[in-house]
Amino acid sequence: MKHTTAKTANLSTINTQLKWGVSLCVASALWLSSPTVQGAERISEQAFGTYSQARVINPQTPETEADKQARVSALHEQAKLQSNVATLNKKVTREQVMAKNQKAAATTANQQQRALAQQNQVVYYDFSFYGADSNLFDDYDYDGFYQTFSVTFDADITSSAGDIQADVFAELYLSQDGGPWIHYYSTDVFTLHADSSNDDYEVLTTLASGYQADHYDVLIDLYELGYADPVATISSDESNALYALPLESSDRDAVYVEEIYIETEHSGGALSWLSIGLLSGVIGFRRRLINKK
Repeated sequence: MKHTTAKTANLSTINTQLKWGVSLCVASALWLSSPTVQGAERISEQAFGTYSQARVINPQTPETEADKQARVSALHEQAKLQSNVATLNKKVTREQVMAKNQKAAATTANQQQRALAQQNQVVYYDFSFYGADSNLFDDYDYDGFYQTFSVTFDADITSSAGDIQADVFAELYLSQDGGPWIHYYSTDVFTLHADSSNDDYEVLTTLASGYQADHYDVLIDLYELGYADPVATISSDESNALYALPLESSDRDAVYVEEIYIETEHSGGALSWLSIGLLSGVIGFRRRLINKK
C-alpha cells in the first residue's frame, strides 16, 4: 500500500513538472513572437548622409509651427556635426534592403510569430496606402532646392472583420532624376488600426551630404512585422506629392549673404570749381600767416 502511494506521488510530481515545462515553452514562444520583443530587435535606421525624425501624427494634439521649427533646427545641428566626419555610410539600394529584410524574416523568432499569427488569424486582410503628402523646408541659398523635407503617409488595413490591428514598419527611398532607389530611412515599428485616419506617419529629414541639387522621387515600402516582403508600396507613380522634390544636401546649401554696394557719384561743374576756390583761399590765408611771422 505504501509502495502504491509512492508511485502515485511520483506520477503526480512528474505531471506537475510536465505542466510547468509546457507552460514555460508556451510562454517563451509567445514572448519571442510578441511585437514588443520584435520591436526591441528592430529599431529605426538612418541611411547615407541623412538625418530623420519620425512620429505618428495625433490629430488631437496637432504640432505647432514652433515645435516643427524646433525639430528642423535639431536636424540641422546633426547635419553640421556630420559634415565634420570623414567617414560616411555608403548608399544602399532598395534591392539590398529587401534582401536584408528577407533574411531577418527567416529567423526563428519571426517564424514562431508567423505560425502563431496563422493559428489565431480567422480572417484575411490586405494593406494599402490611402495617400501621401510632402513638404519642403529651408532653402538657405535661394536656388529653389531644399535641404529639409517631410513625407507623411496614411496606410490602412482592409478586412471584412472590421477593426483589426497590425504591427508594421516602413522603408523610405529617394531616386535622383529617375535613377535607382536609394534607402534613406527605416522607421520604428508602429501599429495600424484598420482604416483609421488617426495613425498617419510623418518622417522629417535633412539631407546632410552626398545629394546634388536635383529633383528626387520618393518611394515607401510597408512591411508587416515578421514577414519577408512588402505588403504595400506607394511612390511617385501613385502620388504627385512624392514626385520630383527639389532637394540638395546641406553641404551644398550655403547661407546666402546679400552684398550691398554703395556707389558715390562725383559731379563736376560748379561743385568742382567751388572746391578749388576753397582750397586756394586756405593756401593764401596760410601764406599770409607765414609772412606775418
